[in-house]
This record gives sequence, structure tokens and C-alpha cells, in this order.
Amino acid sequence: MQRCTWLLSASLAACGLSAAALAQDSAFPPARVAVTVAETRDMAPVVDVTGTVVSLNDSRIAAEIEGVLTWLANVGDAVNAGDVIGRIDPRLIQIALDRARANVARLDSEYRYRERQLERTQELTRQNVSSATLLDEARARRDQAMHELADARAVLARAEGDRARTDIRAPFSGHVTERLASVGEFVTVGEDVLRFVDTRRLEIALPAPIALTPYIQTGATVSVRGNGTLREHTVRTVVPVGDVVSRMVEVRLDAGDSDWLVGTPVQVSLPSATPLRTVAVPRDALVERGDKTFIYRISEQGTAEQIVADVRSVIGLWVGIGSGIAAGDRVIVRGAERLGPGQAVLIIDD
Repeated sequence: MQRCTWLLSASLAACGLSAAALAQDSAFPPARVAVTVAETRDMAPVVDVTGTVVSLNDSRIAAEIEGVLTWLANVGDAVNAGDVIGRIDPRLIQIALDRARANVARLDSEYRYRERQLERTQELTRQNVSSATLLDEARARRDQAMHELADARAVLARAEGDRARTDIRAPFSGHVTERLASVGEFVTVGEDVLRFVDTRRLEIALPAPIALTPYIQTGATVSVRGNGTLREHTVRTVVPVGDVVSRMVEVRLDAGDSDWLVGTPVQVSLPSATPLRTVAVPRDALVERGDKTFIYRISEQGTAEQIVADVRSVIGLWVGIGSGIAAGDRVIVRGAERLGPGQAVLIIDD
């Protein structure tokens, strides 16, 4: 009998421990979430237009002197402004440079000699030993030597410039995208040798119907989609000249802070009507479960409050909400997929 009593007590104790553990597991621990603040935004219906990522500097680099190409940068090379991207054989240019330097030295000696001759003639004229005619002749020879020296120095400066231009340098930072000449070819002045593209200063160019121009404001942000990526970019300008045939104007978006590839086709959402002021939350705040969509709001008690999403419009990365959410409410944008209503949360990113 005592053994049975002991077994029964042990069983009850074990059951009590299991029930306590189950009760402890039933209470959800605080979920780690990221939140943002609902805000009032201007939301408008949009029209999708195809655009292209372009570079502000897409140049064909030409030779500034003639000669034989001895080296060219490879396609795909990334270089900084001022770096050498090609070389022309400098031997003939160096010969011209050496001759120009020798000519300047010769004429400089000639000028200094004529200057001393003029000073002696002036002294003799003051002593009435030399005539005014000889003085004028000495001055004319000095001036002629001075002008010849100036001309020789200009020729030298040009030769020095030509020598420096045997190194073809990058006018800006970017990438070599095409070789338009080959090593060993003789190139003339103005002949293209490389295509060089600035891959840092980017814009998105797109044609837009003239009818949309009243709603496209400089400085406004629009949504851009491409290669599975959705981003927002700022309208830099709307070119105020339309095409008489297509009835389109060009719109430029600032994309300098992005990693788009030049030439990428993108879809740009442009406003097509007057925007309306509405409370908006990021699209990441929407949680779909079955046929319903929810938004989790942070309550005053620090718990997740489940709100049925009254979606009125979806514009790019933002969703207009009709009711249930007010401007200034903190909504969960990451970590809401497994939340339960009323569950405590731990905010890791606000």
C-alpha cells in the first residue's frame, strides 16, 4: 500500500511539472520587430512608362595628336579621372620637343646679345660718338630678337603639350566600354580610340506624354522597377520641349546614388492625376493571411495590435490606408509574419 501511494504521488508531481511547463510555453516570448511611423502623403494614380538608365558622361575619347598607338586600356577597366588609358608613340614628338628647346636656347642667347648691343649703342649716343640711326638699328634688332624668342617659346610650349598628349588620359572616372582602335594602328588628330562611360553619375531618361506634365513635379519621388528591384528616385527635370509627332517630353530622374547598370530598362510609375492627401504606410507593413490583409500597430502597452488593412491605393513603395491607422502610429514593417494579436514585441529597429 505504501509503495502504491508513493507511485501515485510521483505521478501527480510529474503531471504537475508538465502542466507548469505547458503553461509557460503557452505564453509567447516578445517578438523582435522593426517599426516605422505612418505618415500623411500625397497619393495619386500612376501610369507606367518605360525608361532607360543612362550616364551623364558617355564619351568617345579621341587622339589629340597623330602617331602609332602603343597601348590601350582593356574593355571593362575602371579608372579614375586623370589616369592614363592609352599611349601614342612619343619618339617623333620628342624630337620636335628637343629641337624646340634648342631653338629657344639659341634665340635667348641672340636676344641677350642684342640687348647688350643696344645698351652700348645708347651709351655711345649719349657721348655723341654714335648716330641716332645706329641706335634705331640696334633697337630694331633687339626687338626682332625678342619677338623671335617669344615665337620660339610658343613653339616649345606646343611641343611640350604634344608630348604630354601622347598619354591619353581619362577626363572623368568611369569604365572603358569599347576599343575603337587597336595597338599598332596609326591614328590621326580627332580619331576615336576608346569609348569611356561614367558609371557613377547616372540618370534615368524616359519619354512621358505631354498630358502628364501638370502632375510631374521637379523634386518629387517616383517608383522605379527593374531587374526585380523596386526603388524610388527623384525627378530632376522635365524637359519643357515636346516632340510634335509623338507628343512626348523627356523626363530625367536622378539615379546617381544607385547601382543601376547603364542601359538597364526600367518601369517608372508617373502620377496621372492630382494627388490626394492620405495616411500611408510602407508596403512591407502589410501581412496577408488567407483572404485578409492586416497591419500590426504598436499599442501603448508595447504589444502588437492587429488592424484590418483598409487599402485604398498602392503607389510604389507606399500604401494608402482609409481607416484604422492614423498619422504618427508606429506600425511593424519586419517581423510581423508570425505575430499573434496582443503579443509583446521587442523593437530592434525604429
